[in-house]
Parts: sequence; structure tokens; C-alpha cells
Amino acid sequence: MTLIRKVARPLLGASFIAGGVERLRRPDEASAELQTTLDELASLVPQAEQVASNPKRTAQVLGGVQVGAGAMLAIGKCPRLAALALCGVHKLNSYAEFRTASVETKEDVAAQRTTLLKNVSILGGLGLAIADLAGKPSLGWRAENLSKRAQKKGAKFGEKTSKWAEDLGDDAVDTLKAFEKDAKKSFRRAESEAKRAVAQVAKDAQKVTP
Repeated sequence: MTLIRKVARPLLGASFIAGGVERLRRPDEASAELQTTLDELASLVPQAEQVASNPKRTAQVLGGVQVGAGAMLAIGKCPRLAALALCGVHKLNSYAEFRTASVETKEDVAAQRTTLLKNVSILGGLGLAIADLAGKPSLGWRAENLSKRAQKKGAKFGEKTSKWAEDLGDDAVDTLKAFEKDAKKSFRRAESEAKRAVAQVAKDAQKVTP
């Protein structure tokens, strides 16, 4: 882990931990802020009616998620998964904050604009945390690189073996060519299966990325 990650992750997670603790300490205030948003969600998704009917419990659950996921992000424990969870909570919190904000004066409008920009910036930071591979290349790159290295090593091995077979005579060369043909077929089949497996893993990973 680089120095920037050691600093950035705790800074990003700190605000969520503080917000989660505050929500757990004052669930009534948090539930009042969430009520309008939960009612709108229940009107769009009937399955969410149970969640909307108990806003206090929902506020406590969201607070717990903020504290837990924020701590995981801060210490670097499953940071991408933690950032993904915080991203979902942050979207809900930002919308609830936007819906309940007072806009009676010009100062209120300016404050709401500033808050909205802050929330969007935090969402961008979470997006980077979700995509951060900690300096490790993606599965697709690693699979392609492994394939190229295997082909290069196979070519070198084939050249050395061909020279050795030529010294032994025509029969040895013919036998070697037959083995080489079978080996190429097996390699192409294995390479194709590996690429399909990597593509499936990448597809499954995209399903959990917002």
C-alpha cells in the first residue's frame, strides 16, 4: 500500500464513521430526515414499504453500515467492497439531505449548492476507491500477459527442440512435428478456456459495481 492510500482512505472513511456515530446517537432526528425519501422509495418499489414503515430502524442500520464500512475503508480491509457499500449509503443520504434542505433565502440556495458539490465530490472519491486495484493490474491484463509469456517460452522451447531433433534424423523430426501440432491445439484450447473464464469473472465483477 502506497503512502497516498494510507492517508486517503482514513480521510475518506472518517466522515462516514462520524456521520454513522451521530446517526446512531440521534436516530429520531435521522429518521425524520429520511422519512420523505423512504416514502418516495416505497411508492416506487412496493417491496420497500417495510423499510419505510420503520424509519428509525432504517436510520440505525444505515448508521451501522457507515461506521462499519467507514472503518474497513480506513484500515484498508476489503476497501473496494467497503467503498461500494458507502457509495450506496451516500447516495441515499445525499438525496435525503437535498429533499429536506431549506431553500427560503438566497443564502439557503447557496448553502444547498455547496453541500451538493461536496456530496458529489465525496461520491467521486468513493468511485475511485471502488476502482482502485492497489497497483495490481486487472484480471484481463494479467491473463493476456500470461498468454504472451507462455507463447514466447513455447517458441523458444520449440526452436531448441527442433535443432535437437534434426541431429537425430528425419524420424525424430516427424515425431516432433506431430507432438508440436498436438501441443499447439491443446494450448489454443486452454487459452480459449482461460479467456472465457476471465471474461466471466470480469462480467460478474461489473454486476456489483454501481
